[in-house]
Amino acid sequence: MCLLSNRGKIMKSILFVLALLLLSTLHASAADTSQVDGTDPACIVELYSDLESFDVAIYSAQPEENLTLETSLIRPGRGSEEIIATQEFLTGSFPANTRVMKVGLWNVRNPERGAYTLRARLMEQGQVLSEAEYDFVYGSYSAPRLHVDDLVPNSDGISVVLSPNQASLFDIEYMLVNGHDVIYETKTEKASLTSVPETFSAPWGALLENNKEYYGRVKVHVYSPGQGFIALTERFTARDDAEITDIYEDETGASATVLGRSQVPFGGSLVFSVYEVQEPSGRGSPMFVESIRERVPVLLTDDDETVEVAWKERLTEGVYRLEIELIGNDGDVIERRETIIESDLSPMNESETVPDTGNESSEEDDGNGITGSSIIAGTAGIAMVFAFFKNHNKNSKRP
Repeated sequence: MCLLSNRGKIMKSILFVLALLLLSTLHASAADTSQVDGTDPACIVELYSDLESFDVAIYSAQPEENLTLETSLIRPGRGSEEIIATQEFLTGSFPANTRVMKVGLWNVRNPERGAYTLRARLMEQGQVLSEAEYDFVYGSYSAPRLHVDDLVPNSDGISVVLSPNQASLFDIEYMLVNGHDVIYETKTEKASLTSVPETFSAPWGALLENNKEYYGRVKVHVYSPGQGFIALTERFTARDDAEITDIYEDETGASATVLGRSQVPFGGSLVFSVYEVQEPSGRGSPMFVESIRERVPVLLTDDDETVEVAWKERLTEGVYRLEIELIGNDGDVIERRETIIESDLSPMNESETVPDTGNESSEEDDGNGITGSSIIAGTAGIAMVFAFFKNHNKNSKRP
C-alpha cells in the first residue's frame, strides 16, 4: 500500500511539472505571436517639455495613418488644475516598427515659477490609444550643470555653444523640424565639458526646400545629478548657397570651381564676362568683348564642380578684365569675382599657324581646283606613258 501510495504521489508530481511546462510553452507562444503579428496599438514612448517647447515620441508595431496627438500644458493646483495651452494635430502616416518624433512650441506669456505638467494623448477617431505625462519645474533656484549660450541653425546644419558650470558628461540630439515633424535627427553621445565653452555642430542629412522655413532643435541630456534635459529651438529659412573657391584664366578661356554650402540643391550658373581695358591704369571705360553663361552641376554641402569655358576667339595682345558671377536658383547674384587677363598674342602671330618657306605659291590653287603639285605629277605621268609607247613601236619594227 505504501508503495502504491508513493507511486501515486510521484505520478501526480510528474503530471504537475508537465502541466507547468505546457502552460509556459503556450504562454511563450502567445507572446511570440503577438510580436510577429504586430497588432499592438501605437503608444507614447517618450515625452519632454519646458515652457518654450515640447517633443513627443510615438512608436507603433503596425503602420499608422493620421492619428491625432493632443498635448496640454497644465499648472497643477490644490484640488484643481489650470490648462494653460492646448495643441492638437494629426501625426500623418508612418510605417510599422518606427519611432516618430513630434515637436511643438508653447507661447506662454508672463510665466510663473512653479510646477507644470505636459499631458499627451494619442487618439484614433476619438478613442484614446495612449496617454502619458511629464512633470517639470520652471524657475528652479538650482543651477544646471550646463548652459546653452547660443544656437544657430541654417541651410547647412546646426551649431550650439555650451558652457559648463561643472564638469559634465552628456548627449546631444540635433533635430531638423518641419512644422510638427522631425524630418532628420542625429545624436552625439557621451560628449564632455570641463571648464571652457565649446561649440558642437552637426550637418543636416536631409534635403531642404529653397525659401522654406524650418526649425533647428537641440536637446541636451545631462546624466547627473539625475536625468536632466535642456532644449532649445530656433527657426531659419533654407536658402541655396555656394561659393567660388578657385578660378583660372588665360587668352583661350577660363574656369571656376564652385563649392556647395547648403542642403538646398544648388542648380545655379556661372557667368564669365570679358572686357578689354583701354588703359592699364583702369581710368578708361573698358570695352565689352563677350560673355558666356554655363550651368553649374547640382551641388549639396561640400560638393564641388569645376566649370570651364572657351572664348570664341583667342584674346589678342592687351589687358582684359574678367568678371565671374555665381547666380543662385532664384537668379540672384551669390558671389562676384574679378581678375585680370594679360595676353601677349599679337593678331599677326594668331593668323600665322605655318612658317613662311617662300614656296607656298607652288601649292596654291590655279583657279580650276588643281594645285601646282598636281599639275607637275600629271605631266610626269604623261611623259612616262609616251616614252613607253615610243620604245614599244621601235621594238616591233625590228626583224
